[in-house]
Amino acid sequence: MKRATIAALIAAATAAFPADAAPSPDAGTERTFAVRTARPERATIANVLVKTGELAAPARVKLCAKVSGRLDETRLADGSDVTEGTRAARGDVLARIDAREWRVKRAAAAAAVAAARAESDSARREFARAEKLRQSGAATQQEFDAALSARDRAAAALAEAECDLAAAELDLSECEVRAPFDGVVESKSLHPGALVSPSGEIFGFVATDPLHALFDVPTTALPLLKPGETKVGVTVDAYPGETLPLVVADVFPTADAATRTVRAKAILPNPAGKYVPGMFATGSFALGERAGVLVVPFEAVLRIESRRCVYKVENGRAKLADVETGLRRDDVVEIVSGLADGDEIVVDGLHRLADGVPVRVVD
Repeated sequence: MKRATIAALIAAATAAFPADAAPSPDAGTERTFAVRTARPERATIANVLVKTGELAAPARVKLCAKVSGRLDETRLADGSDVTEGTRAARGDVLARIDAREWRVKRAAAAAAVAAARAESDSARREFARAEKLRQSGAATQQEFDAALSARDRAAAALAEAECDLAAAELDLSECEVRAPFDGVVESKSLHPGALVSPSGEIFGFVATDPLHALFDVPTTALPLLKPGETKVGVTVDAYPGETLPLVVADVFPTADAATRTVRAKAILPNPAGKYVPGMFATGSFALGERAGVLVVPFEAVLRIESRRCVYKVENGRAKLADVETGLRRDDVVEIVSGLADGDEIVVDGLHRLADGVPVRVVD
């Protein structure tokens, strides 16, 4: 019984694996790996430093009257009322103070000038007569000196009166409160009928075009901040899908001792008043920008211990090549050495490769 069973098993094994069976057609064939490739490109690249900041007004003032009086009106030339948000150009009248008292003072000063001029004219005529009499010997030196002094005093009195008239005219002009620059009324503290004093604020006035975009940047980046050259992309939180291409206009000369940062400023044009002071902003600074450098996709570069490598495709095989990398921008990295413009490199599927294995390039 046992012998019969063993014989049956031997017969079954012989049928399953015949002695003259041929080897598999794929035996000993290398595996080919499908990869996606690309070629290096030339681009402009820089280290990008992202910092949060804010929009600030370049100028903010309190508009006060220089003279005292009752506030007559707060209207523009077109009759519209001046209130918060009113835009005005430099020189526009924003408020008027009751000017009757100041007109009277100007008239009195003008009358004083007329009287002083008459006195001066009379003194000059008296001096001319005294000079002729002295030359003919009919007047003494003392009389001549007296006439000369009278002429000079009258001339000084006339000059003083003219100065008083100029001051009165200036005071009268100050009854109109004008915009000192193009800007917007930020606040309104007094309304028509109120008594105005020289120290009393009528309006808060702020410049809004252009605005300053301010960012605090680490002092370690200071050597790379070049006013007039360093580019900064500014995104205002209120408009997240919009990036404004600006340039660093100025770097403040002192650093914050607590944060070890310096303030960088960019100029943001704002003719339509789209942006307002105090808005949050994000600035992306392009530091150490270099143009025309060789770049490859960041995922194409492998890190093997201290080495940086890529896989080239040469004659249908993957060839591991050492490279030296530089700056990185978003999803590309600079290749300083190790690649040429025409090289074909693996960008997808490289983690399954080994040096020298066959590859097939697919789309």
